Formats: sequence, structure tokens, C-alpha cells
Amino acid sequence: MNFKDFFAISPNSVQKNCIICNSLDIALFSDQVKNGLFVKTSEIENATVIALKNNFLAGDIILYLKQTQCENIILFGGCGGCGDINSGDMIVVDKAYNLESFSKMLTGKDFDYIEADKKLSEEFCKQNGNEKFIKTNSACVGSLLLESKYINWFKENNICALDMESSIIFCAAKEIGMSFAAFMYIADHIEKNPFGTLLDDNVKMKLASARKKLSKMIMDFVK
Repeated sequence: MNFKDFFAISPNSVQKNCIICNSLDIALFSDQVKNGLFVKTSEIENATVIALKNNFLAGDIILYLKQTQCENIILFGGCGGCGDINSGDMIVVDKAYNLESFSKMLTGKDFDYIEADKKLSEEFCKQNGNEKFIKTNSACVGSLLLESKYINWFKENNICALDMESSIIFCAAKEIGMSFAAFMYIADHIEKNPFGTLLDDNVKMKLASARKKLSKMIMDFVK
């Protein structure tokens, strides 16, 4: 597929830093958005923001970036929580475990992981040293329903973040030789307030604050 149809921009328009987020979060970075077939894109100072319309093409999106001058890929967004963590907490992903396959989750096969770029993650944390980040592992899952089956396994492997993009994006970025990291916030919690649960006003305020604060820190970081 033609790059411009996919992204709504040409490959030579993509900047050195790319921020990957979901469609709802792109407004945190810019209100000037271009609409491609599978992603929305926006240009900010020193970075291109790419918002996924569907997470199932996250890997393809990263592989397409091989045609560009992109060097650093940052995943931003909300994720589920597990264990000793709360909605609104900000996290830095260390290892992203691959539970992307529904079939593998159902049968409980062995799962591997990929580590984030330590230099990129450490530079971000150092620049924002006064902020409290929780360094943890993530599980990129292929099923919301089956998550509860793995609660103990998540805790045994220091996994406090559950998402549907991290290991996909990390693996694709590694394949094309790019640096990659993930900075996310906990939106819901598999045990305390599962996905779809009505949140009280205090939690809503904490979530809104975390989204805005973390997105701003990422924008300042890429500058």
C-alpha cells in the first residue's frame, strides 16, 4: 500500500522522533490532524505523532517507518493495571511480554518478552526527575476476558501494565533498528476497577491530570 494513503503524509515528512498513541489521544498533542486510511498524523515540534485507528496494524505502521528518517519511537497511552498500582499512575515499561495471541493465552503456552531501550527510557526519567514514575513490565494481551486467568502470573513477572500494542511495537521497532520506549498511564485496574467500571470523580480527575501531564512531558522530551 502507498505510504501516503496509509499515513496521509509522505515518508520524507516524518521526523526523527515518532510518538505512537491511540486515536483519542492525538488531541493532547495537536489539533492539526491529517486522516490516513489506518492512522491519523500530526506534526509537532521535533516529532511526528501517529495515532492508531486500530491496534491490529500497529506492527505494520512501525515497519512502514523504515522508509522515513525516524530514529526514536515512543509509545504513549492508557493501559490496564494489575497488582500494586492505581488508576492515574504513570509508568515506564521495562520489558513487554508477548501475549498477543488469543490462542496462546487460551492454552497457556510460554511467553517471551522484549526489553525497551534503556538509554531512551533513562533519559526521559532523568529529564523528569521530580515526577514519580513506576518502572514495570507490560503484557501485550490478545484478550480482555482472559486477563483474569493470568493475575498471579502477571504478579510473578512484575507485570503491572496490560495493553494491546507494547510488544508489537517494540518487536517491529527492533526489526528495523530503531530505539523504542513506552511511557503510559494506568486507566483501569483488572482487580480494583475493571475496564468499563464507572469511576468516581477523584479517579477521573487523576486520570485526566496524568494524560495531560505525561503527554506534555513527552512533547518537552522530544524538543
